[in-house]
Amino acid sequence: MASTLDLYIDTSTGALLDGGSVAGGALPTLTRNDSYTLRLRLLEKSASGSFTDIDTSGASLKVGIGNIEELPTDGAFKLTCNGTTSGSIAYNATAISVYNAISNNVSTVSLYGSGSYGSYLLTATQPNTAMSFGADSFTLFPASSVIVNTRRNPATGINAQQVVKLVRDPIVYADTFTNTSTAGQIVLSKISDGGLGANETYDLSFGQLVAGGLYSLNWGGTSTTGIAPFASAVSVQSSISSGINTITSNISVEDNGKGGYTIQFTGRLAQVNVTTPLVLDASGVNFIPLKQTTLTINTSGVEDAFAVSTEDTITPTIEIEITKNGTPKTVFQGNVTIRKDLITAGSVVPGDQATFYTKSEANALFFPAVCGGFNFTAGALLDATPVTAINYNTRNLLDGAGNNALSWTNGVQFQSAGLGFYGATPITKPDNVSLLNAISALGLIGTGVSLALGTITFPGFDGSSSTTFTFTAPTIALPALTTVTIGATGLQIGTTTAQKIGFFNATPIVQPVSTNVISALTNLGLIASTVTLGPVVSVGALSVFVANATTNVDITNRILAGSNSADASVDYGNRTLKVTLSGTARTALAWSAGAVTFFRGIAIDDSNGIALLSAISFGTSVGTQIGTTTSQKLAFYGSSAVVQPSNTNAVSGLISLGLLATGTTYGVLPQSVDTLTISTSISFGTIVANDQHYRDVVVTGAAVNDLVLLGLPSAVSGGAVIQGVAYQTNTVCISCSNTKNASITVPTSTYRITVIGY
Repeated sequence: MASTLDLYIDTSTGALLDGGSVAGGALPTLTRNDSYTLRLRLLEKSASGSFTDIDTSGASLKVGIGNIEELPTDGAFKLTCNGTTSGSIAYNATAISVYNAISNNVSTVSLYGSGSYGSYLLTATQPNTAMSFGADSFTLFPASSVIVNTRRNPATGINAQQVVKLVRDPIVYADTFTNTSTAGQIVLSKISDGGLGANETYDLSFGQLVAGGLYSLNWGGTSTTGIAPFASAVSVQSSISSGINTITSNISVEDNGKGGYTIQFTGRLAQVNVTTPLVLDASGVNFIPLKQTTLTINTSGVEDAFAVSTEDTITPTIEIEITKNGTPKTVFQGNVTIRKDLITAGSVVPGDQATFYTKSEANALFFPAVCGGFNFTAGALLDATPVTAINYNTRNLLDGAGNNALSWTNGVQFQSAGLGFYGATPITKPDNVSLLNAISALGLIGTGVSLALGTITFPGFDGSSSTTFTFTAPTIALPALTTVTIGATGLQIGTTTAQKIGFFNATPIVQPVSTNVISALTNLGLIASTVTLGPVVSVGALSVFVANATTNVDITNRILAGSNSADASVDYGNRTLKVTLSGTARTALAWSAGAVTFFRGIAIDDSNGIALLSAISFGTSVGTQIGTTTSQKLAFYGSSAVVQPSNTNAVSGLISLGLLATGTTYGVLPQSVDTLTISTSISFGTIVANDQHYRDVVVTGAAVNDLVLLGLPSAVSGGAVIQGVAYQTNTVCISCSNTKNASITVPTSTYRITVIGY
């Protein structure tokens, strides 16, 4: 809070005089964080005992509040001599430490005074030699000064001496004083125009700074003689009547009760709109010569002083000094009390105290008495029937017939009343029905939904590379395959001889060894136990083995064909299976180099499935690798196949693979639902000390409590703290706080605003 503090000082004795803000010679109590306009009236007593204002022309004034000769508590200082600066010297250095820092320029250093540090006596290296030290307060804390004074001048047989003293600076300080303005101290103003029932009326008022002199009033070019301020109303009326012959006795002057006058035109000028104005000439009035400055009780020094004292008030010293013709003089020194403040910039109006219902009022409002809706004994809430709806003793929800619908004794359990979704009629747990019928009856899918597994295709099996699939699950159940195409490198089932394989529901076994072929195939389940080897067929008797040896079998090239030799189906010499496309045999599957390669893809046909999903189960030991290089392409849900996404954000990568739909925002942090970002230009302009400016930015989709991240420009004004908050739907407020005690200008810059939704 800003207020005026007027001090009248007897500069001859350094005493406070009664008047202004002082009563009984005591200063008023100041408050931390307040700001005061300090106005000084400097007086001196004449031989006759009267006080007169001293001439302050060309003089300078300083005011400080602090503790006299208080020492710093941290940091270091430096000394300079003959153009050389010492290293840093600790604030609490011993005399020997100071000597070691400046030993080239002194013969001795000793403590000066009774303190253990902070004041040092330096003695020159030899007699009759000048010595002149300078000082740098460097990192002393709190803010302090290093004062160097000459104690002894050099002479024959005399070594020069200087005293170095550390002194903490005032916690409050001001040295810019200006003359207090006298504007508005004597004012003549019209308060009513003359007319029917009212006289033309003026008010003449005087301020506290009016000290004497003379003023005059002019009307129609004629002026009164000089009138002393605060003269009696009768005297003023007489001066107007006698001095302005066009008015004479047609004027009335009365005391206005505020140290001034009410002036009315009367007589022949009564109730007349007097168009000629009454004019004041105050050029001859004398005013009290006050010097003023701003005293701010809001500094880090004040906070430090309170922290050290641990009290609610501190009583430092206030000192006022005037320097005239180069000579300083302390005109006042005394104690002043500073108290802590209660109201801060963040204070808010507290809410009203909550009111409370009595037990009977609460029961009457919560449970309708008309139906007896509360059974205290059973611990139940009843509907209007009344039938129990909630039994909180047994933790049950009951339907209209009184049957348990839900229990939460151990978890949440749906009971005899059944369960239904999306408006479906509740049913009990489905049993002995198909999967589709069960989930349809529950209402989880519509009655027209069918279970379609579609075609599962393994892309990239075009013969250009080999891909190995290892299945270690006990069972892989697949519908009928329309086509299995294997590339040139082959298809490998099982990666070690110790792994077990079984076909046609046979018990899986490891690779058969040291047995005949029939036994091995029987154990694997590839043939039934009733199969026999049959007659041995010679090469020339292949017609017994195939329908047409001439067209279906190429012994030389080791090819099994279809209806003609050009329709190659199995090239067992090259270990490939082929299909005919556009009259040309093309490789579909190859098995070699320990793997099976599919050149035409793998399609899983579920057209004969009823209610079973086509699935591929993978092992849990070493796992299954899809893709062996980052340059191979992969896609899901019908998206175009791409190589491994890189140099992009996670959401874009998943969308390009087809694992996420496009045209939707997604959250990037745990539990977030979307991420919004814009880049916009914001101008905060000039911000006065300790103030804030706010700018609203539209971010479509933003909601209250969303997380706001800011990307700042390359340079931000010193003292500026910039924050963002989503305080209403689709709107983010960007605030800029000036933490400095001076105005700053924050230039127009581009900011990145990112909102993470939850």
